[in-house]
Amino acid sequence: MKLEIYQQELRRAYVRGGPGAIISGGVWFAAALTATYSSISDGFFLLFFAGMFIFPASKFALKLFFQRAPESKSNPGGLICLETVFPMIGGLFAAWLLLPYRPEFVFSVSAIAVGTHYFGFRTAYGDWTYWVFGAVLCMIGVSSIALAIPSSNSVPFIVAIVEIVFGTGLILADRVEAY
Repeated sequence: MKLEIYQQELRRAYVRGGPGAIISGGVWFAAALTATYSSISDGFFLLFFAGMFIFPASKFALKLFFQRAPESKSNPGGLICLETVFPMIGGLFAAWLLLPYRPEFVFSVSAIAVGTHYFGFRTAYGDWTYWVFGAVLCMIGVSSIALAIPSSNSVPFIVAIVEIVFGTGLILADRVEAY
């Protein structure tokens, strides 16, 4: 198979990744509410642990709502996405280390970690939208740190909105591509 065939298969199987982005946005929203009404550390732990269920939840949504078959086992694109998980976990670990010292930047660093995770999806899906998506999330994190904007409330809500908007756009792009 050629790269374009792999990418097309992944776009079809995962609805361009839109459902996963929307579910991730929901996790960020829940983390934002938890940080607002409980504590930043509780919100971060919810983000981290609920984040582990984003992929299985998106696979379930793909079957339930989109009736999509999984990609072929020989498709290397899924490995590209998997490989971006490990650096993201490293970034989330760095965010966790900030909790006792600079809790106001925990979600900013987390946004950067998640944003960098999306860059590899450009190659996996063959969709430049992921470069924009990743860059927007990274810029949210970087700008909130550079401008010293406390992230306990604003950053996770903004990231949630961005993820849901991009996820919806990806699903709509899938509908256009299908026709």
